[in-house]
Amino acid sequence: MKFLAPYFVYALSHAILQTVAIISPPLRSLIRNQKMLSSSVLVIEAGERGWDSIEFKELYKSATEFLGSHSVHRLIVKRELDYLSQIKELITSNPSITHYLYDPRTYRAEGDQNFWNAIADSLSVAILLRRHGITPIAYLTNIGYRLWRCQAAIVTSKNGLVVSFMSAKFGREMFPHDRIVGPMIFPISLDKLKELSALRNDLERSNAIDKRVRFTGSIYEPRTQFLNEFAIKMQSRADIHGRPAGSVRKRDTEYWNLLASAAINITTADQVIEPGADENNIKHMVYRYLEVLASGSLLLAPSLPGIESYFLPNVHFVDYNSVDEACEKAMYYLENTEKANSIRFEGHKKARALIESNAFWLQINSALGPSGFY
Repeated sequence: MKFLAPYFVYALSHAILQTVAIISPPLRSLIRNQKMLSSSVLVIEAGERGWDSIEFKELYKSATEFLGSHSVHRLIVKRELDYLSQIKELITSNPSITHYLYDPRTYRAEGDQNFWNAIADSLSVAILLRRHGITPIAYLTNIGYRLWRCQAAIVTSKNGLVVSFMSAKFGREMFPHDRIVGPMIFPISLDKLKELSALRNDLERSNAIDKRVRFTGSIYEPRTQFLNEFAIKMQSRADIHGRPAGSVRKRDTEYWNLLASAAINITTADQVIEPGADENNIKHMVYRYLEVLASGSLLLAPSLPGIESYFLPNVHFVDYNSVDEACEKAMYYLENTEKANSIRFEGHKKARALIESNAFWLQINSALGPSGFY
């Protein structure tokens, strides 16, 4: 029963979109034929708070490196204005738009919206994109959260793709269709990679690498409990920089400096335990997997389904299965710097290859098939 809502809204929205397709095929066909003659143009949406985050700055920058700066538009969703009107205004004023990156979190982050209002708005977005021949890409950071899953199911019910940070194998078990790609790495731009490489080199030259194991990022259960136990066992060898989820983030420069200046960075891969979420026991790809390796630090993190598509345990990063194992390996690699350097070097090299090849966008393009970027 816990998966009933996503399947119900999927079936309903699919039927409505089928009706829209029958009612207005000339408009959709005309727009599609015109766009076949042009290059791809992508819109990335987020609220004002979202665009202040590293996540969307890198998402946008990496997209411009892949498609070109003139082929990517930012939609800054303003809380005081009607959400759908803002999307419609951008789409109607830019008929060359071919793809739209939709983020269900825009509702929660930027306004108070109940379940059914969110569902209704998502259906309106789906109809709008469909009528204008635009391919949706749902950016679903937590596929276990039921409302976001419902919204993503609606927007992509007719066509498009869902980007998941959980393995697609498990995501498809709780999703109405199989157009899911995952686990996806965090999209870091080539400019940021160059900046991080220079930062790490400067820190090493000035002997400013902190010889401790550091955590930097948001904390939530079950991550909080894990980090508390880890800090107690490691004592002075651990440095925890956690902030409650949803609280004010560190400045970008401070965040990247904390990652790059640590001998070892540790992370968990657990989903948030909260009401309305399913399958919290399945680990997913958090951003720090690529962020840490791009920064040049050694990553200590759990293995997760699908990780081998990008990184191999004990080749590109050090894995663990429990707090005790994390402490044991952390102490070992703090003392055995030569072995630690060997793994972190291979991890950084692999991260560089993924970023330089635009792996995030190439995977999306491949999964979209005929509806991909051109």
